[in-house]
Amino acid sequence: MRLLSYTTRRRSVVSSYYGEFTAIEHIMMCSIHGIFRSEALPNIVSPYCTYANDIMIDSAMKRFIDGRSCSEISLESGTGISERQARNLSNMALDIFVTKHQESSSILRDSMKSYVLQIDGTTDSEFSMIVAVRDALSGFTLYARKCYSESIESIRDILQDVKDRFGIPSGMTSDMRAGILSAAMEVFPAVPIRICLMHFLRALGKDIMEDIYTDIGRSINSVGIRSPLKEILRSMPDYDQRTLYEIEKRYCNDLESMEVMAVRRELEKILHSTERSGYGFPFSLRNLDFFIACTEADKNIADLSSKVTASKSSALISTIRKETGKIASNTSLIEKARNLSGVNALIFQKIRDAFRIPDKGSLSDDETAIDDLIIHENCDITIGEMEVYLHANIPPHLFTAAKKAIERYRERESLLFANNPEHTIPRTNNGMERFFRKVRRNVRKRCGNIATGNILTHSGESLALFQNMSNPEYVKIVFGSEDIPALFARYRKPFKKPGMTRKKMLELVDAGTKMIMDYSLQDSPYSESMMQAAYASRSVE
Repeated sequence: MRLLSYTTRRRSVVSSYYGEFTAIEHIMMCSIHGIFRSEALPNIVSPYCTYANDIMIDSAMKRFIDGRSCSEISLESGTGISERQARNLSNMALDIFVTKHQESSSILRDSMKSYVLQIDGTTDSEFSMIVAVRDALSGFTLYARKCYSESIESIRDILQDVKDRFGIPSGMTSDMRAGILSAAMEVFPAVPIRICLMHFLRALGKDIMEDIYTDIGRSINSVGIRSPLKEILRSMPDYDQRTLYEIEKRYCNDLESMEVMAVRRELEKILHSTERSGYGFPFSLRNLDFFIACTEADKNIADLSSKVTASKSSALISTIRKETGKIASNTSLIEKARNLSGVNALIFQKIRDAFRIPDKGSLSDDETAIDDLIIHENCDITIGEMEVYLHANIPPHLFTAAKKAIERYRERESLLFANNPEHTIPRTNNGMERFFRKVRRNVRKRCGNIATGNILTHSGESLALFQNMSNPEYVKIVFGSEDIPALFARYRKPFKKPGMTRKKMLELVDAGTKMIMDYSLQDSPYSESMMQAAYASRSVE
C-alpha cells in the first residue's frame, strides 16, 4: 500500500558541519500503520531544536576537554549559539556520555584483555572527594565516584564495582593511603599491588628532613633579605648590549657598565635560585638552595669588590653585601644548612639515585628502560651502606635520618617492587596526578579558583569520565563507525512540545469528550471516503 502525503514541515537548523539550512520534512501517512516521519532528520537535529546534534558534541568538547567557558563558546562558535544554550547542550552531552560509558563496560572489558588499575582521589577542602580509576596501559578512565573520604569502606565498594564491570586487573598501583591498600588487598587478594615510588620518597624526605628544612626557612624569613634584594634588582639598569658586544670582541669602553652587570648577574643567581622544575619538596630544597646562593654570591661579590674601579659599583656592592652578610655570617643558619645538606646528600639523594629518579622531567619518560631487578639490587646496596653508618661514629642527625630511612625502606620494600608477569605496573601513580591536574585546570579555566571545589563536587565524576572523549582509541572502541552526534541524539531526552496552554488543553479535552459521546471521533485524520477517493485517483494515474 502506497503512503499518502500527510503534511510538510519546515525547520531552520544550524549545524557545525552543514551550516545554516532549512530542513523540509515530508510526513507521510498510512491508513493501517499511521504516521511515517523522516529517519535521517533526527540523526542531524532533535525534534523542536534549532541547533544540530553536532553542535552539542562540539560544545561539550570545547567546554570539558579544552576548558572553554560557555561565554567563550558562544563568542567563538559563529553559529549564534547563546551562552545558556551552550551550557544546556554541553551538560546534556555530559549526561549522555556517562550513560553510554556505563553501558559500554563489556565492550571495554573485551578490548582491554588485561589492564593495570590505577586509583586516586582529589578533593578541595570541605568538598566531597572524587575517586577515579584508570587503566595504566590504555589510559582509559574506567570509573569515577564521589565519596567523603578514601576510607577502606568507600574504596572497597569502588573496587568491587570495578571488578564486577571490568574483571580482575593484572596489577595495581596507588599511593600509600592505608584505606586504599587495605581495600585493594581485600578485593584483589592475588593481584600484585605496587605503591607509588614518588609518594614513598616524598614521605621519606619529609620524615628525615622536614623539621630542619622548615627551621631554615623560618630563619631566612626572619632575617628578611628577599624584599630588599628584589628592590635593589628593580633599581638596577638592564644588561647593556652595546657593552656586551664589546666584551664579545674582548674590550670594553664602559667599565662601570660591565661592573654593574657583573653585580646584577650575582644578584639574579640569588633571587632565581628557588626556580626549580623538579617535583617540589623534598626533591627540591628551595630554602637550602637560597642559603647556598646567598653564601656563594656573598663570596663572589666580595672578590669582585677588590677589582671594581667605579664608585657606583662599590656602593652597589656594599649595599648588597650588607644584606647577604645576614645569611652568610649567621652561624646558627650555617649549622642548620650543613646538617640538612648532609642528610640530603648522604641519605636521601643516595636512595633517590638508587631508584634512578631523574633530576628533571617526567619520571615515566624512561619507564621502558627500567629493570626492577637492577634497581632493587642498587637499593639493597645503598641501604646496606646505611646500616654500616649506624655502627660508625656519625653525627646524631645523620644517625637518626639513616635509621628512619632503613626502617621505611624495609617496611615498604615488597610493595615498592611488586609487579605482574608482564612487568607492566608503572613505578608511580604520576599518571593519575597528571590526570587530576588536567581536570582541575579545566574547571579553573572555566569557573575560577573559588568555584573549583563546588564544581568538582557537583559533576566531578562525569568530568573525569568525559576525558575519555579525547582518547582516539577509546572513541574507536566505544563508538566504532557510528556517527557520534546521531548516537547521542538517540540517548537524548525529547523536549516537550511547546505552545499548549492550560486553557487550550481543557478546551480540547471538552471537544474530545463531546466527539466520544456522539460517536464522531475518528482514528485517522482522513475520513473513509477521502481515503477511498485518494486511492482511486492514484490508480487512475
